[in-house]
Amino acid sequence: MSRALSLLDLAAMRIAQTSLLVMMLAISVDALGRYLFNSPLQGNFEFTSLYLMVILTFLGMPASYARGGMVRLDILSGPLSRLPWHLSERVNVFLAAAVFGFIAWHAGLEAFEKFEARDTTFGVIQFPIYWSYVWVPVGCALMFLRLAYEFVFPPAQAVFSAEDLE
Repeated sequence: MSRALSLLDLAAMRIAQTSLLVMMLAISVDALGRYLFNSPLQGNFEFTSLYLMVILTFLGMPASYARGGMVRLDILSGPLSRLPWHLSERVNVFLAAAVFGFIAWHAGLEAFEKFEARDTTFGVIQFPIYWSYVWVPVGCALMFLRLAYEFVFPPAQAVFSAEDLE
């Protein structure tokens, strides 16, 4: 199961990295076109904000969490680490999994509604906005799976601690 989650995390992270690369190229082309030729890239703002930023944020989240890249507060980790069965970590992971599962479920329902309605943006270029709704439930579902796995099989120790950063 750990290997399957790692492969899903890797695939999602590669998509997020590709999104970042495309975003950098699109913004650079837009800036060059705007200032050199007085002709900006049409629809770049919408494409970047509706698609690329959402993909980058939500698909990069599970792999970042798995590698310890998220912000963690360890103020009480010393006293709480003495609790048996990693109880404090499991409670935190359970609560986070519940939140991400809730978001994934409701965002998935919203995505289905947007797909049925075939929503588009207004403007010169009418982007099919319903595709941008896919990435939130996918990323949150992957995060839910990662947290659920960590709830059942907690890591031996935290990835980062205050001592590691000093």
